[in-house]
Amino acid sequence: MTEAQQRLAEVRAAISAVLKNGQRLRRSDREIQLAELNSLRLLEKQYADQVAAEQAANQGRGRSRISYVGI
Repeated sequence: MTEAQQRLAEVRAAISAVLKNGQRLRRSDREIQLAELNSLRLLEKQYADQVAAEQAANQGRGRSRISYVGI
């Protein structure tokens, strides 16, 4: 698993935790605010794009779709 894939999994776990528990956790007299869902969604998109680019590069399909034919 690459670093981008690991971070993507962590961000998705954090999103799941926010959706399950809410953005604020309150225990007795303490309150913890988790990361904002919008920020996590932006990170998820960024890491998903990185993973897709890595996978495309590993399959021999880089970003450029131009192929040069010799004359």
